Amino acid sequence: MDSKRIEQLLKRYWDCQTTVREERELRQFFCGDEVPQHLMPYKDLFTYQELLKNSQLSNDFDERLLRQIEPPVVKAKRVSFFSRLAPILRAAAAVAMLLALGTLAERTLLQDYHQMAVNDTIGQQITSPSVALGSEADEQANDSLSRKLKPVEQQEKIRK
Repeated sequence: MDSKRIEQLLKRYWDCQTTVREERELRQFFCGDEVPQHLMPYKDLFTYQELLKNSQLSNDFDERLLRQIEPPVVKAKRVSFFSRLAPILRAAAAVAMLLALGTLAERTLLQDYHQMAVNDTIGQQITSPSVALGSEADEQANDSLSRKLKPVEQQEKIRK
């Protein structure tokens, strides 16, 4: 084909004045192997149109397109009464455990403190002079002292 004719057809093509037959002629020219160098930038346009004609959509195209347009409907999930209360029950169990551990720690610490207070009281009774007490009062003091010392000695034996 003549390159001047093709240039005229291209000018008419860009002005939107070509017929279907002339556009087909342009496509056939640019799909051929003998395209002049100065017309090479237009070759991609017309070969691209031919490639688009031959391309087809995949089988799952409609399905993919509909999934993007219409998101799937999510059904409401049934929630049982227990599953609604589960977080509250977990929190209550955690609080109960903390209170139990706190009470246990407090009793252990206070028992050791109470034991120290008993030992300290016994020590004060032994070392304090009893000037105003009579012989009967001394016997009562010794008797009460021996009653308090026995449990303390037993606890020390158990600890060892």
